[in-house]
Amino acid sequence: MPCFAILTRIFALALCTMPLAVPARAAECALPDFPNPALLQALQRGVNLTGWDEADAARHPTLQQLRALRGENFTHIRLPIDHRWLEDKDAAAYLSAIYDQSIFLISLGYAVSLDLHAGGEIGPQFASDPDGGFQRLSTLWKRLMPVARSLDPKKVAIELLNEPDIDQAVWMRTADRLIRQLRVDLPEHTIIVGPSGPQRHEMLGGMTPFSDRNIVYAIHYYDPFAFTHQGLNWGAADDPLRFLKGLPFPATLKTPVVREQIAQLNAAGHDKSAQLLTRSLEKPWDKALVTAAFDTMAGWAKRYDRPVIVNEFGVLTFEAPRKSRLAWLGLVGDLARERCIGWTHWDFQDGFSLMDPQTHMPDAEVIQALDGGVRP
Repeated sequence: MPCFAILTRIFALALCTMPLAVPARAAECALPDFPNPALLQALQRGVNLTGWDEADAARHPTLQQLRALRGENFTHIRLPIDHRWLEDKDAAAYLSAIYDQSIFLISLGYAVSLDLHAGGEIGPQFASDPDGGFQRLSTLWKRLMPVARSLDPKKVAIELLNEPDIDQAVWMRTADRLIRQLRVDLPEHTIIVGPSGPQRHEMLGGMTPFSDRNIVYAIHYYDPFAFTHQGLNWGAADDPLRFLKGLPFPATLKTPVVREQIAQLNAAGHDKSAQLLTRSLEKPWDKALVTAAFDTMAGWAKRYDRPVIVNEFGVLTFEAPRKSRLAWLGLVGDLARERCIGWTHWDFQDGFSLMDPQTHMPDAEVIQALDGGVRP
């Protein structure tokens, strides 16, 4: 059960709320004409605050860590919300925790997006019962409504549903219906919404934006997936990604370490891993691959005059060579910044950690990479 007790320092800090700062680089961007410009500027640079509501206090972000990130000009916190606690008998306590945590973060100078992080569980219900799925999603937002309504719309956005596991056409109709419903009580809050599934850039390219102008469109970016997720340790025991390790970026099928690993995987009986890696490298892992994705996002944003952010991206720290991880993060940071696309790193201090595992403070080399200090 999550720990809902919020330390008293939150309330002390809330009394001395800092103004929402604008990232220096964001001011150089020609961002779209937008109803909530200060919030849009703040969304240019952020992190997903995983672990904030866990029972294990060791996973809770500390005041020192959060202040240090503000010192590095991070201005956005994406706050994942566990829908299970909203459907539990302790929902009132969880709602209070969401409110308190949001006030705490605002007091440190962050903008906050309330992310209903439940697409993988709620989505499948739409396949058999679309109306029932909508009613469930609508009910969750009705429970969140008092919290969202009490928070400053210039500093707090709401994200409809993380990675909705729903057919795209169904999701677009659902999102439009939900947006109209939410606007009755939240006329000024910025809404964040992405395409269905894993919120890929290709799906964005085929979307028509909603008529509501106060919407930011969110993409998740983890390509090449075999690189960013090598060595993952969750999911099925035979997941082919588990057996990948030490893969560099950039890379091709001719890269010696790649050829060696494919041979070793086949020899060890991990045929599916070898096949996955081979298929993944049909296109080289290089700057051109990543640039094409960001050009798709930027082209869509320009065509429709709508803001796009990448509110999840990162590389697992388990097996990826550190130099390659930094190169990939640096490339993503460069491409996003050049195209005025905001970003929110996944995650805080878990598998994709923004924190140094030794000091438990912001990893200086990762921050430098995101600032443009490392390129492949």
